[in-house]
Amino acid sequence: MVSPLSTRLPGDQSLGGALRQARLAEAAHFDAVLDIRDAQTLRLQVLKDDLAPVVASNSAATSFIDLALVPGDPPRLWVDLITSVVMAPDPRSYRLVQDSPAGRQTLLETTNRDEMIERITQHIAHRLIAREREITAVSAPSAGLKPAIIGHSTTALILAWLSGFSIGALALFIAGILISRLTG
Repeated sequence: MVSPLSTRLPGDQSLGGALRQARLAEAAHFDAVLDIRDAQTLRLQVLKDDLAPVVASNSAATSFIDLALVPGDPPRLWVDLITSVVMAPDPRSYRLVQDSPAGRQTLLETTNRDEMIERITQHIAHRLIAREREITAVSAPSAGLKPAIIGHSTTALILAWLSGFSIGALALFIAGILISRLTG
């Protein structure tokens, strides 16, 4: 790579020469940043390829685990809706983070891909158990309850009708008394 300082022509002390030098330095910086981002994305892609058979081996895991590589700054490998892997703090370190209402929590930070695969596999297993527990908690109470009675008995309907009729008749009687006092 050509150094930006070596691109200045001898005797070129003008603002144009300084701008050219600054543009070349900026271009070199952006090239380096893009190379780092590409390297991070490639490392995350390899991690995703290693995790794909782990997720595919369990049908329950495939229903809520979606390994999605999202390019960006920084690129992220999403494991589920709240857990992702980023390359941080340097382009060679994997960081497993989980978002929660309390903020972002780092679950593991390592440069060893095999260690990261093992930790993500454990995370998926724990999420599967928690999901099974939620499903059984929702279905268990409904299994122990008696079926609800649908409709009303004839006696309840007759009592409701008589109550309404009595209250209506009483209201009309009171209204009649009030009107007769006001007019008379």
